[in-house]
Amino acid sequence: MKRFVIATVLAFMVAACGQGGFQRGVFFGKVIDKTPEEVTSAFGKPDAVENASEGPRYTYLKKTFNPDNMNQVDEKTILEFGKDKDGKVVCLDVSYM
Repeated sequence: MKRFVIATVLAFMVAACGQGGFQRGVFFGKVIDKTPEEVTSAFGKPDAVENASEGPRYTYLKKTFNPDNMNQVDEKTILEFGKDKDGKVVCLDVSYM
């Protein structure tokens, strides 16, 4: 019985995390200061790309979740790219919606 309870709890935890993919903080740490190519290599092709003069804007759908709000899945995660101090295009900001 004890094993069943532990297995059930683990299954619920995996299911909760599986819907949104990555915790906001973990995702932020893995994309900030990374090039568009590095982000795409790590997280796959974005669901939408907007090109701007300062750099692309990537939108991922249901890629992250908010651990501070009962693991609610973010509908959109938006990455803003721009040039860093060396002129290299990298991720400068991440927004969650």
